[in-house]
Amino acid sequence: MTLFLHHDAPAETDPAEVACAACAPALQPASPAPRAARPTLFLETLLATRLELLSRDRVWPPHTMAQRQRVLLTLWAQRPEGLFEQHGTADSIDHCLHEAFASAAAGAKVQAAMALKRAYYLVCCTVSAGTSARKGAGGALDGHGSGIVTGNGLARGKG
Repeated sequence: MTLFLHHDAPAETDPAEVACAACAPALQPASPAPRAARPTLFLETLLATRLELLSRDRVWPPHTMAQRQRVLLTLWAQRPEGLFEQHGTADSIDHCLHEAFASAAAGAKVQAAMALKRAYYLVCCTVSAGTSARKGAGGALDGHGSGIVTGNGLARGKG
């Protein structure tokens, strides 16, 4: 099973990685550039990594685990500045990522998958809260100073 995460064009690969592509599916970061990665790309990669880990009979071989860890940590390092910095969220997500790969290396794939799931939920909640705050930042959407943006993007007032 090969997963491509960059939908515009295939990522360039090293000839040595191409030779090994048959033995381990490759998750390639969209770009090694230091620009901020979209949170959705990080979420997609987290989910794909978790599902792949759970679908295997055994944990990954060391070279596959190192590649998955490198991809996720690179995407995490390229996160938008300031988005995850409140209330220790960035530290919690970072801890979950490291815990996941430590658990996987120890052969505990269920614990590793749970740590990836916690990281996924932390990212989802933070991005969702940021989106809701931006939608409501211009004042109330209902014109009465009491608009609350719900998860579906609709304004709800005090009635």
